[in-house]
Amino acid sequence: MNILFGIISFREQYVDSLTFQDLIASHKNSGSNQDLNLFIFDNTDNDSWKAEQAILPNCNIVYHHNRNNVGISKAYNFIAKYAKEQNFDYIVFLDQDTNLPLEAYTKYIESTNLSIDIAAPLIFENNTLLSPSKYNNYRTSFYENIKEDKIKLENVSCINSGLLIKTDFFFNVGGYNEKLRLDFCDHEFVQRVKKFTNYLYIISLRLEQNFSTNTNSKEKALFRYSLFIKDIKAFKKINNNDFLITLLVDLPHLLRLTLQYKSLLFIKKRLQLR
Repeated sequence: MNILFGIISFREQYVDSLTFQDLIASHKNSGSNQDLNLFIFDNTDNDSWKAEQAILPNCNIVYHHNRNNVGISKAYNFIAKYAKEQNFDYIVFLDQDTNLPLEAYTKYIESTNLSIDIAAPLIFENNTLLSPSKYNNYRTSFYENIKEDKIKLENVSCINSGLLIKTDFFFNVGGYNEKLRLDFCDHEFVQRVKKFTNYLYIISLRLEQNFSTNTNSKEKALFRYSLFIKDIKAFKKINNNDFLITLLVDLPHLLRLTLQYKSLLFIKKRLQLR
């Protein structure tokens, strides 16, 4: 089975990103005689941006820069379209802040040999298992650990980074919803996956994720929140459930930011972008 690894980068040289460096090291560590196939989708919103290009042995890199910062969903769909055109059997979606262990490449290849439709590794942040997670009424809660090799998808979701999916299956599901630029695109996608399979396979692999939104300055958090507002509006329309999503997701998120940054600017921003 051949596999395409796709990395989305943003305002960072992809050669300097944690994910790129770890993936290269993991492929080298595997001792595989197959080339590493890698697609970089650069979302950096800067007309003068010039990415440093890497030329590495046993590594095929395709680089694409979209200066419009089109968001994660369009980027993943673009990568998937390339994978289909080039007859890749599987895709792994990654962002630039995911720490992969040395055995990552080998574990992904082993998973493709099982001919499964979709699988996810265990994603941790500060020793908390973030993904896969329990998902009910549009809210997530965490497992302490997952030891099974597959779990029922009912009331379960997972984040995008690290996801392994069969290319044909991705298009059967319909790809990512491009109305969701960043937030909720993973949950919305997994909800549609459940119509095609009952199980999510677990890759026995621990990845560490660095969520920059947890350490943003107030100014960056306000910008990030403006993107959240647009996505949650679209998410409400997709699910046709304004009341429940407002009550259980929208308002709690606004309250958390207001308390975290001790600022009413988030409420003001919410009122401006109603």
